[in-house]
Amino acid sequence: MTRIVASAPGKLVLLGEYAVLEGAPALVLAVNRRATATLTYVPGGDWQIASPTLGVQAHLRFQGNAASWSKEAPAELAWIATLLQLCPWAKDLPPCRIELDSDAFYLDQGDARHKLGLGSSAALTVALLGALHACASLPTPTLDKCIDAHRAIQHGRGSGIDIAASLTGGLSRFQRAGDTQRVAPAVLPHGLHWRCVYSGKPASTGTMLATVAGWREREPGRFTHHMHELATISSRGIDAVAANDAAAFLSCLHDYAHALARFGESADADIASREHRALSALATECGCVYKSCGAGGGDVGVTFAVEDKRLREFEARAMRAGFPVIGLEADPKGLAIASTV
Repeated sequence: MTRIVASAPGKLVLLGEYAVLEGAPALVLAVNRRATATLTYVPGGDWQIASPTLGVQAHLRFQGNAASWSKEAPAELAWIATLLQLCPWAKDLPPCRIELDSDAFYLDQGDARHKLGLGSSAALTVALLGALHACASLPTPTLDKCIDAHRAIQHGRGSGIDIAASLTGGLSRFQRAGDTQRVAPAVLPHGLHWRCVYSGKPASTGTMLATVAGWREREPGRFTHHMHELATISSRGIDAVAANDAAAFLSCLHDYAHALARFGESADADIASREHRALSALATECGCVYKSCGAGGGDVGVTFAVEDKRLREFEARAMRAGFPVIGLEADPKGLAIASTV
């Protein structure tokens, strides 16, 4: 019996949220919280789909080219049928059990469990596509294939930046150019240290994007003005990374955080929430730079400094204030696939 295990990392968008949707360059870092898709051949005609993380499971089978659920599928698994139908060769594969593990994208606090905005849906998409391709003895899926699949699952939304991080790993410069995406590896300026912190307030990417889209329709002039500001700062920050200029990068990170707050205020979207403002004030007092970078600019943030002792002070003060610091590191590896017999 063959068993295929594929995993892909989550992400933090350091620069370029929202502006990347309009073609601006952005900077994204893959982090070591990984989603896993495990495929195991099973007898019978049904595919078994399970998410131990969410505590749901269902069965489906192919009828012609269509992947159909044996019973009504849990909403959390509906995207699996969409993805399978984007792989026309999947119908010729032997039935498998698909097990999806995204435990690493959650924070447990006592009896409460919080989903972190680290790109779990993108990581699961990349991992499952990678596993299916391996099952069919096909090459690793391309970036375009992964982005197209994720957009279909997300009803056309998304820039593809989180998919790029999950597929390639490391730090990347990402930019959309029409229907194509450009991705290039990058390296953070020497001497920088960082921590990720949870704001304690969940955020919905879909809700924020819908709010911003409504504002764009109402006030296209103001929208364009703010987008230009974000794009300009993001471009400067990426230039600072290319020049290995830590001070200039931190300055751009600071400027982008404040421009993003103004963008959110104009759109009536709670991007710079009360919690993010409190964390930003703490970071400033500690000589650090803070920026939100979670779901739509929402639930997690990142703090940078050139001296690790400043970050340790921020970490201690943030935790005393009730903001959990998330243990994250950069993940140099993107999609990883292994098979056993």
